[in-house]
Amino acid sequence: MSEQPVYTIQPDILHFMRKSSGMSEDEIADKLKLSKARYLKIENGNEKISQKDLVHLADIYKRPLIAFYSIDPTQTTELPHDYRLNRDKKISPEVFLAKRKALYLAEELKEITGRKTTIPQINTNTSAIELAEQVRKLLNVDFNILKEIVERKEETALSYYKSLIEEQFFIPVLEHPLKSSGVRAFSVFSDVCVMVLNESDSNEVRLLSLFHEFCHLLKRQDGICAVDIEKDIDNQPEEKYCDEFAAFLLVPEDQLQKEVNGSQIKTMKQLNDVSSLFGVSKLVAIIQMKNLGVIDSLQFKFFKGKLEAVKKSAFGRRNWEQTYVKRTSRLVLNNLIESFKKGDLTYTALLTITGIKDKYLQKFI
Repeated sequence: MSEQPVYTIQPDILHFMRKSSGMSEDEIADKLKLSKARYLKIENGNEKISQKDLVHLADIYKRPLIAFYSIDPTQTTELPHDYRLNRDKKISPEVFLAKRKALYLAEELKEITGRKTTIPQINTNTSAIELAEQVRKLLNVDFNILKEIVERKEETALSYYKSLIEEQFFIPVLEHPLKSSGVRAFSVFSDVCVMVLNESDSNEVRLLSLFHEFCHLLKRQDGICAVDIEKDIDNQPEEKYCDEFAAFLLVPEDQLQKEVNGSQIKTMKQLNDVSSLFGVSKLVAIIQMKNLGVIDSLQFKFFKGKLEAVKKSAFGRRNWEQTYVKRTSRLVLNNLIESFKKGDLTYTALLTITGIKDKYLQKFI
C-alpha cells in the first residue's frame, strides 16, 4: 500500500482557522481523532498533516482546500468589538461561520461594484422615537404598499424592509442558520456594512432584529441581538434603545391610530390583524399598543396570557431556492450574477463565492 501524501501548512494559517471557527484545540483534536499533543504538533508546524486529515479539517472549517495556502490571516478581523454574548463561555462556531461568510460576501460585493455602504449622517443622540421617525422618512416607508403586500401574501413585511435597506444604503442582509447559538442577529460596521439574521427565527422576530441591528449601524458600531442580552435588557441601555427604535419604526403611533381608528382591540383576531399589517409579532404589537395608549394594562395582561398559552408550531418544508437567496442576500446575488453575465466572473467563481448548489444557481441565471 502506498503511503498517504502529507502536507506542510503554515502555523499562522492553522491558528487563524481554528480561532475563527470558535473551536478549541481539544475540540479539533477530537474531531480529527488525534491526541491533543499530536494535533498541537501539526498546528505549530512541527509535524506535517496527512491528506485525509487535511480534507477532514477543510470540512470542519467549511473552507476549500486552497484556503490553507491562499488565506492571509493579517487581512482578517476578529468578531465585532461589542460582542458581549457569552462572556463566561465562547461564542458558538455557527456565529463565527456566519460572520466569516458575511464579511467574505461583503468584500466580494465591494470588489465587483466599487461601491461602499452609505450610512446617513443622522443625529443618533436623540430619543428612539425621534430617530425612528427620521429613518422611516429616509427609507420612504409606504404603509399602503406594505398593507397590499401583507394582504396579497406574495411577499412578507420582512422582505419589503430588507429590500429598502439594501437598495437605499447598500447594506446586504443575510440570513444564516445560527441554530442554538442564542444569537438573534448581528451586524458589522465596515466599508460595506452587513447584517446577519437568524433564519431559525420567525419572520416577525427577524424583522425586529433587522432594525435593532440597523440602529447599531446608524451609530457606526458593530452590534448583536442575543437571547442572553434580551434577558438583561434593563441593564443594557444601548440594546434597550435599539429595541425601542425598531418597535417605533415598525409600529409608528400615527399609523397605528389610523388603523385602529378609535376602535377597541378586544379579540385575538383583531390583534392578529394589527400585528400582520405591520409585520411584527403579536407580543411587539401589544407592547406598542400599551406604550401608545391603545390598550390599557389589563388588556395587555389579557393578551399576554393568551399568547403565552399558545403552542408554537413547527416550521414547514424548506424552500431551498429562497433559502439560498436569503443566505447570500438579494443585493449580493444580483450583483454577482450581473458580473458573471458581463464576463467578469467565471461560473466556477460564482459557485464558489455564493456557495449555492449548481442545480439552484442555474435557475437564478
